Amino acid sequence: MKYLRMMIIGLLISLSSSYFLVTLSVLSNNAVASGTELLEQIIIAAILGIAIGLVSFIFDIEPLPFMVQLLLHLIAVTICVLIAGYFGGWFKHAGVKYVLISEAIIYFIVWCILYILQLNDIEKMNQEIQKRKE
Repeated sequence: MKYLRMMIIGLLISLSSSYFLVTLSVLSNNAVASGTELLEQIIIAAILGIAIGLVSFIFDIEPLPFMVQLLLHLIAVTICVLIAGYFGGWFKHAGVKYVLISEAIIYFIVWCILYILQLNDIEKMNQEIQKRKE
């Protein structure tokens, strides 16, 4: 169940991010994307999201320090993005530098959101502990 949850979260984040990036690309280039091309990008984004969701299990490896887990996760995500970019033809349109910058921005935003959610969960747990003490 945990694997499925992470795959779905990765899928949703990837599809949302790709939708934003494709829209931005189309608007900035005054281009029109065909249905086949959009479908191909959606499939690539879906596979990328699922792969990144599975890669997130690096954080379940207990003996590794968090910073090592984070570095391994970032490397694995970057490899996944580069592979997806190759198959999606992203480098022809934007170049490797812009794809990696987009990845960094998305990675940062996702981590900020996850951090805020984690703080919220900690606050709820602390409230439950306080209730039990009373």
